[in-house]
Amino acid sequence: MSPSPPLPSPSPSDASGVTPGAHNGRTAITFLGAEPAPGATLTGCGRDGTACSGRIRMSFRLLNATGGPVLYTVAFLHATNLVACWRGDTGPLRLEAGVASDVSIVFDQPDTNACGAPADIATMKLVVVGPVEVDSLQEWAVRYALRP
Repeated sequence: MSPSPPLPSPSPSDASGVTPGAHNGRTAITFLGAEPAPGATLTGCGRDGTACSGRIRMSFRLLNATGGPVLYTVAFLHATNLVACWRGDTGPLRLEAGVASDVSIVFDQPDTNACGAPADIATMKLVVVGPVEVDSLQEWAVRYALRP
């Protein structure tokens, strides 16, 4: 029997161009991938950035030892000045004890501080919202350039 492939690890040597940062909470949150890949330049966003709505999609893996209900997950993309530019979220889900759950986020909502374009994205965070058993936050360094 061949060994199972290792699960993605939130290590600083991640070849995805995404570097994990601060984490809190009991749910491990791992970045799995993005379309387009981090480092991409998105053109045609318009001056207010709205034409880039929905053009960045990411997937994450959630793992919790005890499991529990998640009210929703929400992710943010922040500009270099740390202003939240874009957000995306999921609906409710349930984490089963010790079982990985994958979620996909489409960044399709300008945040209340919408950055417009041009904007350079420098960080992102994913927040798992629920009771203390699952409530968690993970930050990463990530790069995208949004252009008019």
